Amino acid sequence: MFRLFKSQRLRKSSDFEKFRSKNTKSIYGGMFVLKSLKRATTGTSFHDTTPRIGIITSRKIGNAVARNRVRRVVREAFRLNLKCFKHFHDYLFIALIGIGTKSNKEITNAILHVAESL
Repeated sequence: MFRLFKSQRLRKSSDFEKFRSKNTKSIYGGMFVLKSLKRATTGTSFHDTTPRIGIITSRKIGNAVARNRVRRVVREAFRLNLKCFKHFHDYLFIALIGIGTKSNKEITNAILHVAESL
């Protein structure tokens, strides 16, 4: 089974707070909002340069099963298409109402479409 490294995910609340306090670029993707934030370019290892992802799913998406499915699909689409995302950037996916009813392919295609416009 493949998965993202811990260093490729936003896990601390301070990481998420940076998206509120700083000027971020936001792109509306129909089913979600994608925010990007440039990180400091001090590191040289793989874990310092790779893009990182955070996912926010509210209860309005559906029950826990639906929210977790959306998170899994977004993480997998991000992992498989890392080359489309810029290095030294953090990305925050905010899922919107209605994404829980979409198929995996529809969500993945929407993410790829937005990633190409970055």
